[in-house]
Amino acid sequence: MAYIECGNGHLYDPSLNASCPYCSGNSVRIDFAAESSEIGRTAPVSGGYGTAPVSEVGSTVAPSSYSARKVAAENKAVKDDDAGKTVAVFKKKMNLEPVVGWIVCVQGPEKGKDFRILAKNNTIGRDEKMDICIKGDTTVSRENHARLAYDAKHNAFHLIPADGANTVYLNDEPVYVPAKLNDHDMIEIGESKFLFVPFCDSRFVWQEEAKTGE
Repeated sequence: MAYIECGNGHLYDPSLNASCPYCSGNSVRIDFAAESSEIGRTAPVSGGYGTAPVSEVGSTVAPSSYSARKVAAENKAVKDDDAGKTVAVFKKKMNLEPVVGWIVCVQGPEKGKDFRILAKNNTIGRDEKMDICIKGDTTVSRENHARLAYDAKHNAFHLIPADGANTVYLNDEPVYVPAKLNDHDMIEIGESKFLFVPFCDSRFVWQEEAKTGE
């Protein structure tokens, strides 16, 4: 393909453009330093001048596609931020994740042991990285068998089934959707049973400490 040079030193393809598209201001700047992985990809060039190679770095080709990706990334960041607000409300205001309740094993390999419930969405499984780690019961999934969530806004607790192969039970009833917990409810996970004991209830909730001078 033969390119010609205009009076201003711009190279362009005469088979696609009757005159220099750069001087006319209708074309898009093409980045000839595009990575080899991008070679062969083309996109419409604004102004109706055919197609041009797409470059992810330094190119203004296909701006609508770039804008869509940017908006999608921003939207994901907002969603991720929203998902962590229950935890963030305590981390930001109190600089900690306070205890809001417990579950106490009353049947199974961990009988007699208590597990703290923190002010967040607590994961349950055998792996040590789980918030509630039930090591002794091999019928409990290693990760995300279930979740026990604390809703700070409504001062409420919910048992949420997750990825466990075995059904989770609440007061002998199977749990397939998030279920609200009440004081001394019985939770069955694997071969273990746990008594739910809330710390935060109608009589007590964690409050942000008043700031000095206010």
